[in-house]
Amino acid sequence: MKKFVFSLLSILLLFATILPLASAAEAETTTAAVKSVDDFKDLKNLPQDEKDKFDALIQDGVFNGLSEDSFGVNARMNRAQFAKVAAIIFNLETDASLTTSSFTDVRSDDAANSYALPYIEALKTAGLTNGYDAEGKTYRPAGDVSRQELAAFLIRGLGLDAEAQAATPVDDSSVDDWAKGYVALALEKNLLTNLSGGKFDGKASATRKMLALASYAAKQILAGGAPEEPATEPNPGNETGNEPAAPGGEISAEGKKLLFVTRQSSQMTQLKETPDDEKIINRLKDLGFKVTWVNCDKLTVEKTEGYDLVFVSNTLNSKYLRSGLLKDVAIPTVYLKNHGMYYLGLSSQEENTNEYNITSTSINLPKEKAAAGLSGDVDLLLTTDNKTAIAYGLPGKEAKVIATIPGKPKEATIFYYNKGSHADNGYEVKARLSFFSFAGNYDNATADSWKLLDALVLWTLQNG
Repeated sequence: MKKFVFSLLSILLLFATILPLASAAEAETTTAAVKSVDDFKDLKNLPQDEKDKFDALIQDGVFNGLSEDSFGVNARMNRAQFAKVAAIIFNLETDASLTTSSFTDVRSDDAANSYALPYIEALKTAGLTNGYDAEGKTYRPAGDVSRQELAAFLIRGLGLDAEAQAATPVDDSSVDDWAKGYVALALEKNLLTNLSGGKFDGKASATRKMLALASYAAKQILAGGAPEEPATEPNPGNETGNEPAAPGGEISAEGKKLLFVTRQSSQMTQLKETPDDEKIINRLKDLGFKVTWVNCDKLTVEKTEGYDLVFVSNTLNSKYLRSGLLKDVAIPTVYLKNHGMYYLGLSSQEENTNEYNITSTSINLPKEKAAAGLSGDVDLLLTTDNKTAIAYGLPGKEAKVIATIPGKPKEATIFYYNKGSHADNGYEVKARLSFFSFAGNYDNATADSWKLLDALVLWTLQNG
């Protein structure tokens, strides 16, 4: 039993160091002075019992932050990394000399994930995984670990597979049929909890926080005790299955038709490597919209007819908006591209509207519905560097500026114009037009970033 507990503590140390976002940052902080939970801005508002657990881990050197002041509670691990975690948690025998795998997509020449080959094989041998696809031919090492997969991994690793098969399946449409017994037992054992919407959200990615707290719960079971009942987790914010709600008393997005303007036709193959548009579309569908997409080079005024909202992705080529194509369209529109606002005279600068090496925005109008109930400085990104940007616009005097770059009140990260308001050049807005700062890489977005986008999209739909 001690061996299991030691293994679990070892994996938590490993867990803190192998996240792709954390590797460089944590390597620099491991030799720094010992920190506490109060040194990380994303841990300060956790419930006290959770803060105590994280504080113990930090004080003992088990966890470091992703940066000097960010712990990274919402960061995610891929399936290759989790294989190593699970193998150590459950003390599985691994063969470091292996160069071939049972799975066709796990290879020794994979620069990013080859290290995990023996751990993935250990999981398969132990029966903790049957692979990703129905035939068991692939493992998907670069994919996220979903919450239902985490439940299955933990239950199998604890030797409770038979109990899961006999358990009454959860009555939850967000969980796949194969996982309903595992999720039911994971909830019963207090390894995991439903999210704040009341559903488990089985396909949502497990966050670093979820993994750490679930590991603690597993540790208690391994030690012969009963884990504490965990607090309800908030929705991760950027996965399918979440069910955000419209502002109280306002128009619901349910069944509304949304036209999604995306990259030009010749660039559609890029979706395979960078599926950011798909993630945004899934999010909009979760809000209740019926989404139709159109390539920006195919966009015409006629194609906008009949839609309740237009959503302009930051992946589009802005030259297709340069003519002011949408200036007479009286449909509420959300722009993730400042250029679109600029061509209407609603932002006074076209290019070079990015700030680098920052993660947060400052909420200026916290009582506005588009502020999503947030106030002060709010993180939009999990990590940043000199190539990772927060975008902004320079709106006119009739704009409602919800948030700005910290210390730069003219650089607006979230703003909108109401129907009937005017640009500084005199252009009259035909329907509510909004801008949101998404410069790309949605996997790097925080839960608050998605919460703010939800709120702005729903507010724009109201067309005031």
